[in-house]
Amino acid sequence: MRDTNVVTLRMPADLKRRLETVAHRQGISLNQLSNYLLNTQISWLEAEMALEARLARQSFDDLRTRFEAILNAVPDREPLDWDRLPPSSP
Repeated sequence: MRDTNVVTLRMPADLKRRLETVAHRQGISLNQLSNYLLNTQISWLEAEMALEARLARQSFDDLRTRFEAILNAVPDREPLDWDRLPPSSP
């Protein structure tokens, strides 16, 4: 079994009710839902921080040059029907 710790977390009553509702609808425990949501959010934050750190080591001109090279490699053709934007409303 993995090491676990018991953590007491203070949160607004309304947030707890919302979490309980979602957990119930998903058929999982409040603990499982909380772990999932915390893990998902921390993963997003870690990825964002890693990307920011990587971008901080790049010059803006280098990034722009690389970005333009990627765009220039995209074929110039009409999008497929399923990929078109809907017509704009007047």
